[in-house]
Amino acid sequence: MDAKTDKNNLIEGETGPWEVVIGVEVHAQVTSNAKLFSGASTEFGGEPNSHVSLVDAAMPGMLPVINERCIAQAIRTGLGLKAKINLTSVFDRKNYFYPDLPQGYQISQYKSPIVGEGEVIVDLLSGERVIVGIERLHLEQDA
Repeated sequence: MDAKTDKNNLIEGETGPWEVVIGVEVHAQVTSNAKLFSGASTEFGGEPNSHVSLVDAAMPGMLPVINERCIAQAIRTGLGLKAKINLTSVFDRKNYFYPDLPQGYQISQYKSPIVGEGEVIVDLLSGERVIVGIERLHLEQDA
């Protein structure tokens, strides 16, 4: 059964049939000793501000450098999801104010994520197989 094409997912509405689509956004932390865009430590429990680099503090002239290990892990995850690995991946600025975001923006992927469509196959106890579509996997800076 494919959740994308199953006719049982349609419900009858006043204007005709409607397809039921349920989306879930999952956030997961990449395991790395350094942050995505700086060499600062990701170790939990340090003294306040002890894991903040000049890039993290948004000091003028400081440019972010991508953590290659995080890229490799995202690609590996995409392969596990039988997803399309995009040859071009672009980071964008998501502008908003938050007290622990000194830059005034978050570096994220939206238009061109590192991993495109994939799937997770779930084998139910009943013997039925359900395929859950994955729209995208993208990397983003966390505060």
